[in-house]
Amino acid sequence: MIDVTKKHVLRLAQVRAALVSGEARQLRVAAHLSVSEVASECGVDQSTIWRWENGVRTPRGKTALIYGEIIQSLRKQAAPAAKRESA
Repeated sequence: MIDVTKKHVLRLAQVRAALVSGEARQLRVAAHLSVSEVASECGVDQSTIWRWENGVRTPRGKTALIYGEIIQSLRKQAAPAAKRESA
């Protein structure tokens, strides 16, 4: 059983918002990461990531939090690139 804290709940909300908006998939694709690579890092089958990104399933628990860490890292990686492009 995962220990659900306020931090975890907020992270889950952020992950789900990124999935609904399409941002999560856009970040993954922009980083040239395959569904399979992200799934492996999360410890799930690639069909799980596909289902999340296509709105078939909602991410939950520890795997959703791991996915959220990946998305957050990709955001940070994309931010400097976006600044360079707009300058």
